[in-house]
Amino acid sequence: MAYYGKCIETVIEQLNKFQPEKDSPEQFLEATSTALQTLSPQKQAFVLELLSGCLEYRKLMAVVVDAFYVRAGWLCPRADYSLFQVICYLAMFQLQELGFQLFCDIVKAQPVDKMHKVPRSTYQPPKEQQLLEMAKRFNRWKAEELLLQANIEEMRCAVPRSQGEPPMQASKKKLQLQLMPQIMKTSKLTFYKPSEVPVKLNTAAILREGSLYQQQVEKELQRVDQLVDGAGDFSEFLEWQKKMQAKDREEELTAGECRRLLGKLSREEAILARQHVMQENKQKANQKKEETAELLQQCAERRLQEEKSMKELVEQVTEAQKNIKLVQMKLLKDRRQTVQEVMEESRELLQRSAETAKEEQKRRCELISQLRALETQPMRKGKLVDLTQIPGYGLEGEMSVVELRERLALLKESQRREEEEKRDQIIQGKRARSQELQNRLEQISLCRAAMGRSAALRWEEKKARSAAPGVSSQDERVLELQRKVEEKVAERRRKQATLKSVPVPAPRPARTKAWAHLEQQHWRDLQQSRERRLRTLQLSTSAAGHGRRQEAA
Repeated sequence: MAYYGKCIETVIEQLNKFQPEKDSPEQFLEATSTALQTLSPQKQAFVLELLSGCLEYRKLMAVVVDAFYVRAGWLCPRADYSLFQVICYLAMFQLQELGFQLFCDIVKAQPVDKMHKVPRSTYQPPKEQQLLEMAKRFNRWKAEELLLQANIEEMRCAVPRSQGEPPMQASKKKLQLQLMPQIMKTSKLTFYKPSEVPVKLNTAAILREGSLYQQQVEKELQRVDQLVDGAGDFSEFLEWQKKMQAKDREEELTAGECRRLLGKLSREEAILARQHVMQENKQKANQKKEETAELLQQCAERRLQEEKSMKELVEQVTEAQKNIKLVQMKLLKDRRQTVQEVMEESRELLQRSAETAKEEQKRRCELISQLRALETQPMRKGKLVDLTQIPGYGLEGEMSVVELRERLALLKESQRREEEEKRDQIIQGKRARSQELQNRLEQISLCRAAMGRSAALRWEEKKARSAAPGVSSQDERVLELQRKVEEKVAERRRKQATLKSVPVPAPRPARTKAWAHLEQQHWRDLQQSRERRLRTLQLSTSAAGHGRRQEAA
Protein backbone atom coordinates (compact mmCIF):
# COMPACT_ATOMS: atom_id res chain seq x y z
CA MET A 1 0.00 0.00 0.00
CA ALA A 2 2.87 2.38 0.76
CA TYR A 3 4.35 1.59 -2.69
CA TYR A 4 1.21 2.73 -4.52
CA GLY A 5 0.83 5.73 -2.23
CA LYS A 6 4.31 7.01 -3.21
CA CYS A 7 3.61 6.42 -6.92
CA ILE A 8 0.36 8.40 -6.72
CA GLU A 9 2.17 11.20 -4.90
CA THR A 10 4.77 11.53 -7.68
CA VAL A 11 2.04 11.57 -10.35
CA ILE A 12 0.12 14.29 -8.47
CA GLU A 13 3.31 16.34 -8.10
CA GLN A 14 4.01 16.18 -11.85
CA LEU A 15 0.37 17.01 -12.75
CA ASN A 16 0.53 20.11 -10.58
CA LYS A 17 3.61 21.26 -12.52
CA PHE A 18 1.94 20.81 -15.95
CA GLN A 19 0.70 24.04 -17.61
CA PRO A 20 -1.50 23.37 -20.70
CA GLU A 21 -1.01 26.91 -22.10
CA LYS A 22 2.80 26.64 -22.25
CA ASP A 23 3.78 22.94 -22.17
CA SER A 24 3.02 20.20 -24.69
CA PRO A 25 2.24 16.69 -23.33
CA GLU A 26 5.06 14.96 -25.31
CA GLN A 27 7.81 17.33 -24.16
CA PHE A 28 6.48 17.24 -20.60
CA LEU A 29 6.55 13.41 -20.55
CA GLU A 30 10.15 13.39 -21.86
CA ALA A 31 11.24 15.85 -19.18
CA THR A 32 9.46 13.80 -16.53
CA SER A 33 11.07 10.53 -17.66
CA THR A 34 14.53 12.12 -17.36
CA ALA A 35 13.66 13.44 -13.90
CA LEU A 36 12.48 9.98 -12.74
CA GLN A 37 15.69 8.09 -13.57
CA THR A 38 16.37 7.52 -9.86
CA LEU A 39 13.25 5.37 -9.44
CA SER A 40 13.04 1.64 -10.09
CA PRO A 41 11.97 0.53 -13.62
CA GLN A 42 8.58 -0.84 -12.45
CA LYS A 43 7.73 2.31 -10.51
CA GLN A 44 8.93 4.54 -13.36
CA ALA A 45 6.76 2.66 -15.91
CA PHE A 46 3.69 2.81 -13.63
CA VAL A 47 4.13 6.56 -13.01
CA LEU A 48 4.67 7.40 -16.70
CA GLU A 49 1.64 5.32 -17.77
CA LEU A 50 -0.60 7.08 -15.25
CA LEU A 51 0.76 10.50 -16.16
CA SER A 52 0.34 10.00 -19.92
CA GLY A 53 -3.25 8.75 -19.47
CA CYS A 54 -4.20 11.70 -17.27
CA LEU A 55 -2.70 14.16 -19.76
CA GLU A 56 -4.40 12.48 -22.74
CA TYR A 57 -7.88 12.48 -21.13
CA ARG A 58 -7.47 15.61 -19.02
CA LYS A 59 -10.54 17.33 -20.56
CA LEU A 60 -12.75 14.35 -19.74
CA MET A 61 -11.30 14.11 -16.24
CA ALA A 62 -11.89 17.85 -15.76
CA VAL A 63 -15.60 17.43 -16.59
CA VAL A 64 -16.02 14.56 -14.10
CA VAL A 65 -14.03 16.16 -11.27
CA ASP A 66 -15.71 19.56 -11.71
CA ALA A 67 -19.10 17.86 -11.49
CA PHE A 68 -17.97 16.09 -8.32
CA TYR A 69 -16.89 19.40 -6.75
CA VAL A 70 -20.22 21.03 -7.67
CA ARG A 71 -22.44 18.19 -6.44
CA ALA A 72 -20.71 16.55 -3.45
CA GLY A 73 -17.22 17.98 -3.00
CA TRP A 74 -17.95 21.42 -1.59
CA LEU A 75 -16.09 20.46 1.61
CA CYS A 76 -13.03 19.09 -0.23
CA PRO A 77 -10.04 21.44 -0.72
CA ARG A 78 -9.11 22.53 -4.23
CA ALA A 79 -5.54 21.34 -3.67
CA ASP A 80 -6.71 17.70 -4.04
CA TYR A 81 -7.91 18.28 -7.64
CA SER A 82 -5.05 16.26 -9.17
CA LEU A 83 -5.61 13.39 -6.69
CA PHE A 84 -9.25 13.04 -7.76
CA GLN A 85 -8.18 13.19 -11.44
CA VAL A 86 -5.81 10.23 -10.94
CA ILE A 87 -8.40 8.14 -9.02
CA CYS A 88 -11.05 8.90 -11.66
CA TYR A 89 -8.68 7.83 -14.48
CA LEU A 90 -7.91 4.55 -12.70
CA ALA A 91 -11.59 3.83 -12.12
CA MET A 92 -12.63 4.62 -15.71
CA PHE A 93 -9.78 3.21 -17.86
CA GLN A 94 -7.52 0.96 -15.74
CA LEU A 95 -9.95 -0.91 -13.47
CA GLN A 96 -10.23 -3.96 -15.74
CA GLU A 97 -6.44 -4.25 -16.14
CA LEU A 98 -5.53 -3.64 -12.50
CA GLY A 99 -8.30 -5.69 -10.92
CA PHE A 100 -10.67 -4.68 -8.16
CA GLN A 101 -8.39 -5.81 -5.31
CA LEU A 102 -5.38 -3.81 -6.58
CA PHE A 103 -7.61 -0.76 -7.14
CA CYS A 104 -8.85 -1.07 -3.54
CA ASP A 105 -5.24 -1.18 -2.31
CA ILE A 106 -4.44 2.00 -4.24
CA VAL A 107 -7.47 3.77 -2.76
CA LYS A 108 -6.63 2.56 0.77
CA ALA A 109 -3.10 3.95 0.39
CA GLN A 110 -4.56 7.47 0.25
CA PRO A 111 -5.76 9.48 3.30
CA VAL A 112 -9.05 8.12 4.61
CA ASP A 113 -10.77 11.52 5.02
CA LYS A 114 -10.17 12.30 1.31
CA MET A 115 -11.49 8.97 -0.04
CA HIS A 116 -14.50 8.21 2.17
CA LYS A 117 -17.35 10.35 3.61
CA VAL A 118 -20.96 8.00 5.76
CA PRO A 119 -23.54 10.89 6.88
CA ARG A 120 -24.16 12.05 10.51
CA SER A 121 -27.64 10.50 10.53
CA THR A 122 -26.05 7.02 10.37
CA TYR A 123 -24.78 7.36 13.95
CA GLN A 124 -27.96 8.89 15.39
CA PRO A 125 -30.82 6.63 16.49
CA PRO A 126 -34.15 7.49 14.81
CA LYS A 127 -37.02 9.03 16.73
CA GLU A 128 -39.28 6.07 15.92
CA GLN A 129 -36.97 3.76 17.89
CA GLN A 130 -37.30 6.00 20.96
CA LEU A 131 -41.10 5.96 20.59
CA LEU A 132 -41.04 2.16 20.41
CA GLU A 133 -38.93 1.94 23.59
CA MET A 134 -41.32 4.26 25.41
CA ALA A 135 -44.31 2.20 24.28
CA LYS A 136 -42.62 -1.02 25.46
CA ARG A 137 -41.89 0.41 28.92
CA PHE A 138 -45.45 1.74 29.25
CA ASN A 139 -46.99 -1.60 28.24
CA ARG A 140 -44.74 -3.49 30.63
CA TRP A 141 -45.66 -1.21 33.53
CA LYS A 142 -49.37 -1.49 32.67
CA ALA A 143 -49.21 -5.29 32.46
CA GLU A 144 -47.46 -5.56 35.83
CA GLU A 145 -50.04 -3.29 37.42
CA LEU A 146 -52.92 -5.32 35.94
CA LEU A 147 -51.35 -8.59 37.13
CA LEU A 148 -50.92 -7.24 40.66
CA GLN A 149 -54.50 -5.99 40.79
CA ALA A 150 -55.80 -9.35 39.54
CA ASN A 151 -53.87 -11.25 42.22
CA ILE A 152 -55.14 -8.84 44.90
CA GLU A 153 -58.75 -9.37 43.76
CA GLU A 154 -58.34 -13.16 43.83
CA MET A 155 -56.82 -13.26 47.34
CA ARG A 156 -58.96 -10.54 48.94
CA CYS A 157 -61.67 -12.91 50.27
CA ALA A 158 -59.18 -15.45 51.65
CA VAL A 159 -57.14 -13.05 53.84
CA PRO A 160 -58.53 -12.22 57.36
CA ARG A 161 -58.09 -8.67 58.59
CA SER A 162 -57.14 -7.39 62.03
CA GLN A 163 -59.67 -5.63 64.26
CA GLY A 164 -57.95 -2.26 64.51
CA GLU A 165 -57.20 -1.80 60.76
CA PRO A 166 -59.49 -0.94 57.87
CA PRO A 167 -60.16 -3.71 55.34
CA MET A 168 -58.00 -2.34 52.50
CA GLN A 169 -54.85 -1.79 54.60
CA ALA A 170 -55.10 -5.23 56.25
CA SER A 171 -55.52 -6.95 52.88
CA LYS A 172 -52.58 -5.04 51.39
CA LYS A 173 -50.22 -6.02 54.21
CA LYS A 174 -51.21 -9.68 54.00
CA LEU A 175 -51.00 -9.79 50.22
CA GLN A 176 -47.57 -8.14 50.16
CA LEU A 177 -46.20 -10.98 52.28
CA GLN A 178 -48.01 -13.79 50.46
CA LEU A 179 -47.79 -12.64 46.86
CA MET A 180 -44.15 -11.45 46.74
CA PRO A 181 -42.68 -14.97 46.28
CA GLN A 182 -45.24 -15.71 43.54
CA ILE A 183 -44.56 -12.45 41.74
CA MET A 184 -40.77 -12.98 41.93
CA LYS A 185 -41.16 -16.49 40.48
CA THR A 186 -43.13 -15.28 37.43
CA SER A 187 -40.31 -14.72 35.01
CA LYS A 188 -42.41 -14.89 31.83
CA LEU A 189 -45.29 -12.43 31.46
CA THR A 190 -47.58 -11.94 28.48
CA PHE A 191 -47.34 -8.43 27.09
CA TYR A 192 -49.24 -6.84 24.29
CA LYS A 193 -47.07 -5.77 21.41
CA PRO A 194 -47.12 -2.03 20.68
CA SER A 195 -48.73 -0.74 17.55
CA GLU A 196 -46.20 -0.57 14.74
CA VAL A 197 -44.98 2.96 14.18
CA PRO A 198 -44.40 3.63 10.47
CA VAL A 199 -40.75 4.31 9.66
CA LYS A 200 -40.29 6.95 6.99
CA LEU A 201 -37.68 5.97 4.41
CA ASN A 202 -36.45 8.02 1.50
CA THR A 203 -36.18 6.67 -2.04
CA ALA A 204 -32.47 5.85 -1.81
CA ALA A 205 -32.96 3.87 1.42
CA ILE A 206 -35.88 1.88 -0.04
CA LEU A 207 -33.95 1.00 -3.20
CA ARG A 208 -30.79 0.15 -1.25
CA GLU A 209 -32.61 -2.11 1.19
CA GLY A 210 -34.64 -3.73 -1.59
CA SER A 211 -31.50 -4.54 -3.58
CA LEU A 212 -29.83 -5.92 -0.44
CA TYR A 213 -32.71 -8.29 0.28
CA GLN A 214 -32.84 -9.25 -3.41
CA GLN A 215 -29.16 -10.22 -3.30
CA GLN A 216 -29.74 -12.27 -0.15
CA VAL A 217 -32.64 -14.10 -1.79
CA GLU A 218 -30.55 -14.82 -4.88
CA LYS A 219 -27.69 -16.19 -2.74
CA GLU A 220 -30.10 -18.44 -0.83
CA LEU A 221 -31.57 -19.75 -4.11
CA GLN A 222 -28.09 -20.46 -5.45
CA ARG A 223 -27.23 -22.35 -2.27
CA VAL A 224 -30.43 -24.45 -2.58
CA ASP A 225 -29.64 -25.18 -6.24
CA GLN A 226 -26.15 -26.31 -5.31
CA LEU A 227 -27.54 -28.62 -2.63
CA VAL A 228 -30.01 -30.08 -5.15
CA ASP A 229 -27.16 -30.66 -7.62
CA GLY A 230 -25.28 -32.71 -5.00
CA ALA A 231 -23.07 -30.20 -3.20
CA GLY A 232 -21.73 -31.12 0.26
CA ASP A 233 -23.41 -30.19 3.55
CA PHE A 234 -21.91 -27.72 5.99
CA SER A 235 -22.91 -29.63 9.13
CA GLU A 236 -19.35 -30.80 9.92
CA PHE A 237 -17.98 -27.34 9.35
CA LEU A 238 -20.68 -25.81 11.54
CA GLU A 239 -19.95 -28.31 14.33
CA TRP A 240 -16.23 -27.50 14.15
CA GLN A 241 -17.09 -23.80 14.11
CA LYS A 242 -19.21 -24.17 17.27
CA LYS A 243 -16.36 -25.98 19.05
CA MET A 244 -13.89 -23.26 18.09
CA GLN A 245 -16.33 -20.56 19.19
CA ALA A 246 -16.76 -22.28 22.57
CA LYS A 247 -12.98 -22.47 22.90
CA ASP A 248 -12.69 -18.78 22.01
CA ARG A 249 -15.32 -17.89 24.62
CA GLU A 250 -13.39 -19.78 27.29
CA GLU A 251 -10.22 -17.97 26.25
CA GLU A 252 -12.04 -14.62 26.43
CA LEU A 253 -13.32 -15.43 29.94
CA THR A 254 -9.84 -16.35 31.14
CA ALA A 255 -8.43 -13.21 29.55
CA GLY A 256 -11.11 -11.13 31.27
CA GLU A 257 -10.28 -12.73 34.64
CA CYS A 258 -6.58 -12.03 34.04
CA ARG A 259 -7.34 -8.39 33.23
CA ARG A 260 -9.38 -8.05 36.41
CA LEU A 261 -6.57 -9.53 38.53
CA LEU A 262 -4.00 -7.34 36.77
CA GLY A 263 -6.08 -4.28 37.59
CA LYS A 264 -6.31 -5.35 41.23
CA LEU A 265 -2.55 -5.97 41.29
CA SER A 266 -1.82 -2.54 39.83
CA ARG A 267 -4.15 -0.99 42.42
CA GLU A 268 -2.24 -2.65 45.28
CA GLU A 269 1.06 -1.50 43.79
CA ALA A 270 -0.27 2.04 43.53
CA ILE A 271 -1.35 1.97 47.19
CA LEU A 272 2.14 0.77 48.21
CA ALA A 273 3.76 3.53 46.17
CA ARG A 274 1.41 6.09 47.74
CA GLN A 275 2.33 4.88 51.24
CA HIS A 276 6.02 5.17 50.38
CA VAL A 277 5.49 8.71 49.10
CA MET A 278 3.57 9.63 52.27
CA GLN A 279 6.45 8.41 54.42
CA GLU A 280 8.95 10.45 52.41
CA ASN A 281 6.69 13.52 52.57
CA LYS A 282 6.53 13.29 56.37
CA GLN A 283 10.30 13.28 56.59
CA LYS A 284 10.54 16.24 54.20
CA ALA A 285 7.89 18.13 56.21
CA ASN A 286 9.91 17.76 59.43
CA GLN A 287 13.00 19.09 57.66
CA LYS A 288 11.01 22.00 56.23
CA LYS A 289 9.70 22.96 59.67
CA GLU A 290 13.23 23.18 61.06
CA GLU A 291 14.37 25.25 58.06
CA THR A 292 11.41 27.65 58.36
CA ALA A 293 12.22 28.29 62.04
CA GLU A 294 15.74 29.35 61.09
CA LEU A 295 14.47 31.47 58.20
CA LEU A 296 11.98 33.29 60.45
CA GLN A 297 14.75 34.30 62.83
CA GLN A 298 16.84 35.60 59.90
CA CYS A 299 13.83 37.52 58.57
CA ALA A 300 13.33 39.25 61.95
CA GLU A 301 16.91 40.51 61.91
CA ARG A 302 16.51 41.74 58.32
CA ARG A 303 13.33 43.62 59.25
CA LEU A 304 15.11 45.49 62.02
CA GLN A 305 17.78 46.62 59.56
CA GLU A 306 15.14 47.68 57.03
CA GLU A 307 13.28 49.74 59.67
CA LYS A 308 16.46 51.67 60.44
CA SER A 309 16.96 52.45 56.76
CA MET A 310 13.27 53.51 56.47
CA LYS A 311 13.67 55.99 59.33
CA GLU A 312 16.54 57.67 57.48
CA LEU A 313 14.46 57.85 54.27
CA VAL A 314 11.49 59.44 56.08
CA GLU A 315 13.73 62.18 57.51
CA GLN A 316 15.06 62.94 54.03
CA VAL A 317 11.51 63.11 52.60
CA THR A 318 10.34 65.59 55.25
CA GLU A 319 13.24 67.92 54.43
CA ALA A 320 12.39 67.73 50.72
CA GLN A 321 8.69 68.55 51.27
CA LYS A 322 9.56 71.90 52.86
CA ASN A 323 10.56 73.26 49.43
CA ILE A 324 7.28 72.16 47.75
CA LYS A 325 5.39 75.40 48.56
CA LEU A 326 7.84 77.60 46.65
CA VAL A 327 7.56 75.36 43.58
CA GLN A 328 3.75 75.46 43.73
CA MET A 329 3.69 79.30 43.76
CA LYS A 330 5.83 79.40 40.62
CA LEU A 331 3.51 76.92 38.88
CA LEU A 332 0.45 79.06 39.69
CA LYS A 333 2.01 82.14 38.09
CA ASP A 334 2.90 80.26 34.91
CA ARG A 335 -0.63 78.84 34.64
CA ARG A 336 -2.24 82.29 34.93
CA GLN A 337 -0.11 83.63 32.09
CA THR A 338 -1.02 80.71 29.81
CA VAL A 339 -4.76 81.16 30.57
CA GLN A 340 -4.67 84.82 29.54
CA GLU A 341 -2.89 83.99 26.26
CA VAL A 342 -5.44 81.26 25.42
CA MET A 343 -8.39 83.61 26.06
CA GLU A 344 -6.99 86.25 23.67
CA GLU A 345 -6.46 83.67 20.92
CA SER A 346 -10.03 82.34 21.33
CA ARG A 347 -11.47 85.85 20.92
CA GLU A 348 -9.62 86.31 17.63
CA LEU A 349 -10.86 82.96 16.33
CA LEU A 350 -14.48 83.83 17.20
CA GLN A 351 -14.28 87.09 15.24
CA ARG A 352 -12.90 85.31 12.16
CA SER A 353 -15.59 82.61 12.27
CA ALA A 354 -18.36 85.24 12.48
CA GLU A 355 -17.03 87.02 9.35
CA THR A 356 -16.85 83.75 7.35
CA ALA A 357 -20.42 82.86 8.41
CA LYS A 358 -21.73 86.20 7.10
CA GLU A 359 -20.04 85.69 3.70
CA GLU A 360 -21.48 82.17 3.43
CA GLN A 361 -24.98 83.49 4.20
CA LYS A 362 -24.70 86.02 1.35
CA ARG A 363 -23.71 83.32 -1.14
CA ARG A 364 -26.66 81.16 -0.15
CA CYS A 365 -29.12 84.04 -0.62
CA GLU A 366 -27.80 84.68 -4.15
CA LEU A 367 -28.12 80.99 -5.10
CA ILE A 368 -31.71 80.83 -3.80
CA SER A 369 -32.71 83.87 -5.85
CA GLN A 370 -31.21 82.32 -9.02
CA LEU A 371 -33.09 79.03 -8.46
CA ARG A 372 -36.40 80.80 -7.98
CA ALA A 373 -35.87 82.73 -11.22
CA LEU A 374 -35.27 79.46 -13.08
CA GLU A 375 -38.47 77.94 -11.64
CA THR A 376 -40.62 80.80 -12.93
CA GLN A 377 -39.59 80.14 -16.60
CA PRO A 378 -42.19 78.24 -18.78
CA MET A 379 -41.64 74.48 -19.46
CA ARG A 380 -42.09 72.69 -22.77
CA LYS A 381 -44.87 70.05 -23.01
CA GLY A 382 -44.10 66.43 -24.02
CA LYS A 383 -44.85 64.89 -27.45
CA LEU A 384 -47.82 62.50 -27.88
CA VAL A 385 -46.96 58.89 -28.83
CA ASP A 386 -49.06 56.70 -31.18
CA LEU A 387 -48.65 53.02 -30.09
CA THR A 388 -50.09 51.70 -33.39
CA GLN A 389 -47.56 53.57 -35.56
CA ILE A 390 -44.45 51.78 -36.94
CA PRO A 391 -41.21 53.73 -36.18
CA GLY A 392 -39.92 53.51 -39.80
CA TYR A 393 -36.21 53.15 -39.09
CA GLY A 394 -35.76 50.88 -42.13
CA LEU A 395 -35.00 47.70 -40.12
CA GLU A 396 -36.29 44.21 -40.90
CA GLY A 397 -39.25 43.04 -38.85
CA GLU A 398 -40.25 46.49 -37.63
CA MET A 399 -43.57 46.52 -35.76
CA SER A 400 -45.64 48.79 -33.60
CA VAL A 401 -45.89 48.57 -29.83
CA VAL A 402 -49.42 47.09 -30.02
CA GLU A 403 -48.30 44.30 -32.37
CA LEU A 404 -45.29 43.59 -30.17
CA ARG A 405 -47.53 43.21 -27.12
CA GLU A 406 -49.86 40.80 -28.97
CA ARG A 407 -46.95 38.62 -30.07
CA LEU A 408 -45.56 38.56 -26.52
CA ALA A 409 -48.97 37.47 -25.20
CA LEU A 410 -49.09 34.61 -27.76
CA LEU A 411 -45.56 33.53 -26.82
CA LYS A 412 -46.49 33.47 -23.11
CA GLU A 413 -49.55 31.37 -23.86
CA SER A 414 -47.49 28.77 -25.79
CA GLN A 415 -44.92 28.65 -22.97
CA ARG A 416 -47.73 28.10 -20.44
CA ARG A 417 -49.08 25.16 -22.47
CA GLU A 418 -45.63 23.57 -22.69
CA GLU A 419 -45.15 23.94 -18.90
CA GLU A 420 -48.52 22.28 -18.25
CA GLU A 421 -47.59 19.35 -20.52
CA LYS A 422 -44.25 18.92 -18.75
CA ARG A 423 -46.00 19.12 -15.37
CA ASP A 424 -48.41 16.35 -16.41
CA GLN A 425 -45.51 14.16 -17.53
CA ILE A 426 -43.67 14.73 -14.23
CA ILE A 427 -46.79 13.87 -12.21
CA GLN A 428 -47.29 10.62 -14.16
CA GLY A 429 -43.62 9.68 -13.62
CA LYS A 430 -43.91 10.39 -9.91
CA ARG A 431 -47.01 8.22 -9.64
CA ALA A 432 -45.27 5.32 -11.39
CA ARG A 433 -42.21 5.73 -9.16
CA SER A 434 -44.32 5.86 -6.00
CA GLN A 435 -46.13 2.67 -7.04
CA GLU A 436 -42.78 0.96 -7.61
CA LEU A 437 -41.55 2.14 -4.21
CA GLN A 438 -44.74 0.86 -2.58
CA ASN A 439 -44.12 -2.58 -4.06
CA ARG A 440 -40.52 -2.47 -2.83
CA LEU A 441 -41.75 -1.52 0.66
CA GLU A 442 -44.06 -4.52 0.77
CA GLN A 443 -41.17 -6.81 -0.18
CA ILE A 444 -38.95 -5.16 2.44
CA SER A 445 -41.57 -5.66 5.19
CA LEU A 446 -41.80 -9.36 4.36
CA CYS A 447 -38.01 -9.72 4.38
CA ARG A 448 -37.77 -7.83 7.66
CA ALA A 449 -40.26 -10.14 9.31
CA ALA A 450 -38.25 -13.17 8.17
CA MET A 451 -35.00 -11.62 9.34
CA GLY A 452 -36.58 -10.78 12.71
CA ARG A 453 -37.60 -14.39 13.24
CA SER A 454 -34.12 -15.64 12.40
CA ALA A 455 -32.57 -12.99 14.69
CA ALA A 456 -34.84 -14.14 17.55
CA LEU A 457 -33.69 -17.73 17.06
CA ARG A 458 -30.04 -16.63 17.08
CA TRP A 459 -30.64 -14.60 20.24
CA GLU A 460 -32.10 -17.66 22.02
CA GLU A 461 -29.07 -19.72 21.00
CA LYS A 462 -26.74 -16.98 22.26
CA LYS A 463 -28.58 -16.85 25.60
CA ALA A 464 -28.28 -20.61 25.95
CA ARG A 465 -24.55 -20.41 25.22
CA SER A 466 -24.07 -17.57 27.71
CA ALA A 467 -25.79 -19.66 30.43
CA ALA A 468 -22.93 -22.20 30.20
CA PRO A 469 -20.49 -22.45 33.18
CA GLY A 470 -17.75 -19.83 33.37
CA VAL A 471 -13.98 -20.04 33.54
CA SER A 472 -12.36 -22.86 35.38
CA SER A 473 -10.36 -21.57 38.31
CA GLN A 474 -7.50 -23.97 37.55
CA ASP A 475 -5.83 -21.81 34.90
CA GLU A 476 -2.14 -21.26 35.66
CA ARG A 477 -2.10 -17.57 34.76
CA VAL A 478 -5.10 -16.84 36.98
CA LEU A 479 -3.58 -18.73 39.92
CA GLU A 480 -0.26 -16.91 39.52
CA LEU A 481 -1.98 -13.50 39.45
CA GLN A 482 -4.07 -14.38 42.51
CA ARG A 483 -0.91 -15.33 44.41
CA LYS A 484 0.77 -12.01 43.49
CA VAL A 485 -2.29 -10.02 44.55
CA GLU A 486 -2.36 -11.78 47.95
CA GLU A 487 1.34 -11.01 48.46
CA LYS A 488 0.84 -7.31 47.63
CA VAL A 489 -2.15 -7.08 49.99
CA ALA A 490 -0.11 -8.57 52.86
CA GLU A 491 2.77 -6.18 52.15
CA ARG A 492 0.39 -3.19 52.09
CA ARG A 493 -1.09 -4.17 55.46
CA ARG A 494 2.37 -4.55 57.02
CA LYS A 495 3.47 -1.14 55.77
CA GLN A 496 0.22 0.44 56.96
CA ALA A 497 0.83 -1.01 60.45
CA THR A 498 4.38 0.38 60.48
CA LEU A 499 3.13 3.82 59.40
CA LYS A 500 0.65 3.88 62.28
CA SER A 501 3.40 3.01 64.78
CA VAL A 502 5.74 5.86 63.64
CA PRO A 503 6.35 8.30 66.60
CA VAL A 504 4.93 11.80 66.28
CA PRO A 505 7.66 14.47 65.75
CA ALA A 506 8.41 16.81 68.64
CA PRO A 507 6.74 20.22 68.53
CA ARG A 508 8.63 23.36 67.56
CA PRO A 509 10.43 25.00 70.51
CA ALA A 510 8.86 28.10 72.02
CA ARG A 511 10.08 31.57 71.17
CA THR A 512 12.94 33.00 73.17
CA LYS A 513 12.78 36.29 75.09
CA ALA A 514 15.11 37.98 72.60
CA TRP A 515 12.80 36.96 69.72
CA ALA A 516 9.73 38.43 71.54
CA HIS A 517 11.58 41.69 72.30
CA LEU A 518 12.66 42.07 68.67
CA GLU A 519 9.11 41.51 67.45
CA GLN A 520 7.63 44.10 69.84
CA GLN A 521 10.26 46.64 68.78
CA HIS A 522 9.47 45.97 65.10
CA TRP A 523 5.72 46.60 65.47
CA ARG A 524 6.30 49.73 67.57
CA ASP A 525 8.62 51.25 64.96
CA LEU A 526 6.18 50.33 62.18
CA GLN A 527 3.31 52.18 63.92
CA GLN A 528 5.46 55.30 64.39
CA SER A 529 6.48 55.35 60.72
CA ARG A 530 2.80 55.12 59.63
CA GLU A 531 1.88 58.09 61.83
CA ARG A 532 4.72 60.19 60.34
CA ARG A 533 3.58 59.36 56.78
CA LEU A 534 0.00 60.34 57.61
CA ARG A 535 1.12 63.75 58.91
CA THR A 536 3.20 64.47 55.78
CA LEU A 537 0.25 63.52 53.53
CA GLN A 538 -2.09 65.86 55.42
CA LEU A 539 0.37 68.75 55.04
CA SER A 540 0.80 68.15 51.29
CA THR A 541 -2.99 67.95 50.66
CA SER A 542 -3.63 71.18 52.59
CA ALA A 543 -0.95 73.00 50.54
CA ALA A 544 -2.38 71.70 47.25
CA GLY A 545 -5.93 72.80 48.22
CA HIS A 546 -4.69 76.30 49.06
CA GLY A 547 -2.97 76.52 45.64
CA ARG A 548 -6.18 75.44 43.79
CA ARG A 549 -8.24 78.08 45.61
CA GLN A 550 -5.77 80.79 44.62
CA GLU A 551 -5.85 79.60 40.98
CA ALA A 552 -9.66 79.64 40.89
CA ALA A 553 -9.70 83.18 42.33
